[in-house]
Amino acid sequence: MIFGKKKSLAEALQETLESRGSGVGMLVEALVRVDKSGDAAEIAAAFEKITETPALIATLDEYWRNERALDELALSLRVGKAGLLATAIVASHRNGRMRELAVTRLLAKPCPATLPFLLLRMTDWASPVSDVARAGVIRLLHDDPATYLRPAAETMLHLGRRRRGGFGVRQLYAAAYDVPAEVLERLMCSVNSAVPRFAFEVRTRRGDLKLDDLVRLALTHSDKGIRVRAGEAVARDAVWTGRVDVLRKLAACRHGEVRISALTGLARLGHWEEIAGLLDDRSTLIRALARDATRRTGVDAVVWYRSAVSVANPSLGAIAGFAESGRAEDGRLLYPLLRHPVARVRAQAVGALRILDAVPVDSVRPMVEDPSRRVVRAALKALGTQV
Repeated sequence: MIFGKKKSLAEALQETLESRGSGVGMLVEALVRVDKSGDAAEIAAAFEKITETPALIATLDEYWRNERALDELALSLRVGKAGLLATAIVASHRNGRMRELAVTRLLAKPCPATLPFLLLRMTDWASPVSDVARAGVIRLLHDDPATYLRPAAETMLHLGRRRRGGFGVRQLYAAAYDVPAEVLERLMCSVNSAVPRFAFEVRTRRGDLKLDDLVRLALTHSDKGIRVRAGEAVARDAVWTGRVDVLRKLAACRHGEVRISALTGLARLGHWEEIAGLLDDRSTLIRALARDATRRTGVDAVVWYRSAVSVANPSLGAIAGFAESGRAEDGRLLYPLLRHPVARVRAQAVGALRILDAVPVDSVRPMVEDPSRRVVRAALKALGTQV
């Protein structure tokens, strides 16, 4: 193979992606160079680099499928001289027999690093290739789920969107239902949001998660989807069992999507007074729930908002709630806030006036030169409604 100036793997990978595949020859050359080095650490780093995101390996599979350089690698694979990286690359060869041979060789000496390449071939359009890959991966997941479940989940949940990808996802679920809880706990720490959501669903169906576990996830997990589902599960259980203390704990959470579940639970148990005090909450949904609570407790929310926005330093939630429940003639109460020293308050006031359809054009027009970009954007948007 004759290539230009040799580039590092990282440089070749970046060039391939930026050129949408036209530089794939450089990448193959760099990978072959690493493969021939025999350096275990360098080879491991190369595998990590090209499999670090599920979408990347599928993209590369398309790029180097017709790369002529793979013919030389295929020849070395036939005679048993291809290393692990070269074999993984040949698994994307345009010739189905070569892909099948590469898959067979990878399965002969399986390891987590090559699993994404096998998972990709499970979706192969040639049944001899996909059948071999599927049988091998199923065996790996069955025999050693602690080793292979996480790397399989990282890639397969992405490939599940592809045609013929559903089989692999079903096998993933089948394997996950039988693994120890600590294996699924490790999946919950993945930075790929699809993986902890998958693990959460499996653990929920298995009944692994107790109330304390769900509370912890609702309060602390980094993924919003998991926080929502955990919070909803906690709220349901707490309502059924009358655990007001648990609902109050979640209601104090900083995540609005968790708080709304807890507050809805408190509402179902009749604790309207606690909710009515949240008319100026930062969450739109919670403010709406609070206004419903005020109606049930005999408090006039509009009167409360009029008073709340008339103080020297009103909260942003109070201004937003005022806009959600006030009338156009109430807009004059916000005029003083257009000159407020805090930019966020000025911007919120302009936005509220736009919602109320009560924008004082002469007062807002100079705000397009405000030193705050936030205020400028709000002013331009408000003025746009006056055309």
